[in-house]
Amino acid sequence: MHDRRRPISRRSAALCMVGGLVGVILSGAALAAPQKEAAHAAKPPLVAGWAAALERRALEIQNAPKAPATRIGYGAVVKKGDGGMIEGVAPAVELPSAEVQQAQAPTLPGLEPVEPAPPVVITVRSPLADRVGRVSRRLIELGYLPADKWTDSFNDDVETAVRAFQLAEGLQPDGKVGEVTRQAMDRTPAQTVALLRRAAAAMRAQQASIPETTILVNLPGQSVTLIEHGRPSFTMRAVVGRPSRKTPLLQDKVTSVTINPTWTVPPTVLSEDKLPALRKKGTTGIKNAAVYLDGTEVVNTQSVNWWGVDPGRVRIVQKPGDDNALGRFRFNLTNGDGIFLHGTNDPKLFSRDLRAASSGCVRLEDARMMAETLLGAAKMTPASIGQQLDTGETKTIRLPNAIPVRFVYWNASVDTAGVVRVHPDIYEDPPTLATPAGQSGSTAPAMSANPAGNTAATPVSTPRPLSKPAPLPVPAAHAPTPLSSASVPAPAKPLPASTGM
Repeated sequence: MHDRRRPISRRSAALCMVGGLVGVILSGAALAAPQKEAAHAAKPPLVAGWAAALERRALEIQNAPKAPATRIGYGAVVKKGDGGMIEGVAPAVELPSAEVQQAQAPTLPGLEPVEPAPPVVITVRSPLADRVGRVSRRLIELGYLPADKWTDSFNDDVETAVRAFQLAEGLQPDGKVGEVTRQAMDRTPAQTVALLRRAAAAMRAQQASIPETTILVNLPGQSVTLIEHGRPSFTMRAVVGRPSRKTPLLQDKVTSVTINPTWTVPPTVLSEDKLPALRKKGTTGIKNAAVYLDGTEVVNTQSVNWWGVDPGRVRIVQKPGDDNALGRFRFNLTNGDGIFLHGTNDPKLFSRDLRAASSGCVRLEDARMMAETLLGAAKMTPASIGQQLDTGETKTIRLPNAIPVRFVYWNASVDTAGVVRVHPDIYEDPPTLATPAGQSGSTAPAMSANPAGNTAATPVSTPRPLSKPAPLPVPAAHAPTPLSSASVPAPAKPLPASTGM
């Protein structure tokens, strides 16, 4: 009997040991779950975190001590070499010729003709010296230029300081003080706080409507951010609608991507621009475009008397290629207004700080990167995309899952480094939220055709430059804080639209 019980006891002990291990594992998992949930709860959602960062920055600015603030004011662009003392040449006094002098003095034979005096070189103060002096004084106040480096001549020190300021503000570091840089220097703390809080309020109001995976188009920031699973993957510069054709605030989705798209000239552009060109010159002015009359392609456009042709009989289609107004990629949305994302044939626009220059659609700085990211879900590799590009043929690839797109009007944002950027209005009357695609409603803006085969908001506004802006005070003894702010103010005049959108 003793021998019989021993195996049972060993079996029981083994079972107890296994049960204990299972209990430890289960209890550990049970403890880990609340800890994971607590950690997740401690970190706010992305948009809420951005709003909180803007509020903190606004509070910092509001509580900052007052500091001297030299206002540069509206005026000419200043750059290296401007200001200081400049040399001028006084015009020489014009004297009569030797023959005339002899004729006028006949009683004095042999008198040598009077030689004209050489030009007089004088040194005068440049008309831009005062403006350059205000720039250097402002840079000293902001801590970008040592106090003993004040000058009214735009020298290397001033240019270096301007570039440093532009980098901190998220602007193009070209070393010139143009309108965008000037407004960033002149912005008042009150203006900055108002923009930050307006953006934070908009973020909180729209937070629930922004999915964890979204393409976020921020109009004042003139940027596009891809958010994947609640985290920003990348941000790129964008060109958005100009003030006369504002990009509406749509809630939409990308359903497909077209490689090597064509561009059909919309009716308004055709009747107001391209048909008059055909009538006057016999050409459309669009590279690699086909002109159709009553559905038949016109091989020799100069052989047609376009003055007697109604616009409804004409269709102009630009073929795929590097000259195409939409670039090499179009990201197709579902709205009925013809608003979509696409590339461009005019990449130089992305070097500007003010990029409100399209007819309503959004041009992407790196459309190929966006395409490669989205088309990965459709089992397309970068190599296969490149092969399709090389064919020159148009192909549309439907995404297995549509990607939400949200157009927002946020006057401030937080970049991937956690730096707060401020974006003053690019539109005098910012657009309001439109009804989601596929629904009708009175909040959607009226639309009109634009020059890229789509439609855009009816012109309703002109740009609004900030009036009497003054700068954000930063103690001169301190370097700029990581949470700096940047300004992308509205232009004094709308930027001219380039070919395409």
